[in-house]
Amino acid sequence: MKGAVKAIAHVGLYIKDIEVSKKFYTDIMGFECVCEFVNGTGDKLAFMKSGETVIELIQHKVWMDRHDGLFDHIAMLVDDIAEVSEKLKKKGIQFEDEIYYDVNVFDKGVKYQAFRGPDGEHLEIYEIM
Repeated sequence: MKGAVKAIAHVGLYIKDIEVSKKFYTDIMGFECVCEFVNGTGDKLAFMKSGETVIELIQHKVWMDRHDGLFDHIAMLVDDIAEVSEKLKKKGIQFEDEIYYDVNVFDKGVKYQAFRGPDGEHLEIYEIM
């Protein structure tokens, strides 16, 4: 249904060594690295895909101990991010920022917008362009 969450787009996972993790996810788990880049703050990112499952590996320039686990966020795939964003705002969701378009992810880029769940969990709506 247009304007509704369709699926989990990807799960972001903080890791210490991107090369070790990429090797694990490809050689052991059977994933394929479909996108890899260094962002503007020097963090290394790699998107690993198996079937419809995508894990975003995130190696920060400096390792940060995490108290709430190694997973960073859950991104939920939508058809029309602007429409879903408006619907969620009407339901009381307060977004952390405006819709962001990242041209580095996948072939034509993605749009996403972050917010928090009831326990402070980091969530995103996510549209692949």
